[in-house]
Amino acid sequence: MTFANEIERKTPSDIRRIQDGLLAQTVDYCRSRSPFYMERLKGTGAVLSISGIDTIPLTSKTDIQEHNAAFLCVPPGEIAEVVATTGTTGTHVYNWLTANDLIRLAENERRAFVNIGVGESDLFLLAVTLDNLFIAGMAYYSGLRRLGAGVVRLGPASPRKHLDMIQTLKPTGIVAVPSFISAIYRQAEKDGISLDSIGINKAVLIGETIRNSDLTSNELGSIVEKKDGLKTYSTYGITEISAAFCECADRNGLHSHSDFVYTEIIDESGRPVPDGEPGELVVTTFGVEGMPLLRYRTGDITFKMTGLCACGASSARLGPVIGRKAHKLKVKGATIYPRAIENALVGINGVENYVIEAYTGDDHSDNLIVKVGSHNMKSAFRLDVCEAIRAKARVTPAVEILPPQEIDRILFEGGRRKPMLFIDRRHKANDVKL
Repeated sequence: MTFANEIERKTPSDIRRIQDGLLAQTVDYCRSRSPFYMERLKGTGAVLSISGIDTIPLTSKTDIQEHNAAFLCVPPGEIAEVVATTGTTGTHVYNWLTANDLIRLAENERRAFVNIGVGESDLFLLAVTLDNLFIAGMAYYSGLRRLGAGVVRLGPASPRKHLDMIQTLKPTGIVAVPSFISAIYRQAEKDGISLDSIGINKAVLIGETIRNSDLTSNELGSIVEKKDGLKTYSTYGITEISAAFCECADRNGLHSHSDFVYTEIIDESGRPVPDGEPGELVVTTFGVEGMPLLRYRTGDITFKMTGLCACGASSARLGPVIGRKAHKLKVKGATIYPRAIENALVGINGVENYVIEAYTGDDHSDNLIVKVGSHNMKSAFRLDVCEAIRAKARVTPAVEILPPQEIDRILFEGGRRKPMLFIDRRHKANDVKL
């Protein structure tokens, strides 16, 4: 399997010509091999360029949930790996990957690691799971190995275990959820370990955004970056497309690889929005054999950035993910996403964990309750939490202080592999993931 060399540094017109050909190939492949797209593309003519992509119907997550097997484009004997989304909405979305799809997955991450200066002499600690159908850990592991870097596959162990491994093996980088890095810091402080003694100099951060819309570090990012000499890089992955977007060394937006995906940003009506304006991210995959997707609605709200990046890439980039489209809330006239509340909570001393719940009030409007795990049960602390949320998110929800172990029970209820930070109880009792 071959890959385009330095495609991101080609001119925008050259990149567009390459993507024109890739889109035409992908549409023909889906039309001839995928039972779902055979039916969905009936009446759709030949698509020969990106300019005609809007003639292709959008694909939703519901489509994949209801017709999962119909997206498969290869015989069962060609499947090398099956991965799945977290399934916090009640239904897993399975993704089938061929041997070449696994190479593509590894190459996507290899390029991302190269873009932040990782080399063969680096040793990375993986604080994410490689099992339970989870694609991210496998992707980062295979990308680092394709690059030639060393890997320590510790996974989701305790902060103290990670500290022990850091002090013993002295890794130069880590892949982790930002809030877990913060937990490692807290454990180090409890154990009297100086952060300066933690030699890690690069952190690739998944699952939670560390940037504001203007690309400055948000509260969570600032907490992680308090360690001197640590460079943080935000990454955003999507199981269904078997790819991730990652910042480069200049941290000027999330880069994709133009020969792997094409991105669009659309409004509520499905129309494209101008660059820089927020909307729903839509992704078309290139080079996928097992389960390619055409115009897949991710449900994530972000914006597109164009123009030459300081790293030399001329391809479009994405801004930070603002939130999930399904999680948009209208609280007392203010439109917010739960992540704005998260950003307030992570900066409060004494907050161990939390869960945000939305429900429909008697007046049919959106209401919120924030359940905070803390050992500080004083009423003054609860008022401090309320004020911090009001200052950051411009709303003042009900706040309940509970023991941290009670919040943990809610977060991982049902044996979830990832914590459910936002529970949506509006109208229907459908819990959805943040």
